[in-house]
Amino acid sequence: MLGDFIANLDRPGVATAVLTAIDSTLLRRIEECAAIESMTSPEFIAGAVREFVERGEDDLWFQLLTVIRKADDPSLAAIETIMRWVVTPRADSQA
Repeated sequence: MLGDFIANLDRPGVATAVLTAIDSTLLRRIEECAAIESMTSPEFIAGAVREFVERGEDDLWFQLLTVIRKADDPSLAAIETIMRWVVTPRADSQA
């Protein structure tokens, strides 16, 4: 099911629906990052999630599986978790 949801993020209404369901603080950060990349927020979400699926590290996948297992809405929890990782600056990326 999660795979289908991720695959459908490129469909116009799917990523937009995600934006309406996520935390407002996360939404603002996504909008800021999307603007920096000259993308719409739905495009940014779809691209970021695809990137994670293709290149996510094993430890992040294990964390994500734990989040999904505990969530009432696993698909939304997965997207929110991935997006928090994407938009949160990491100490190792600030040089």
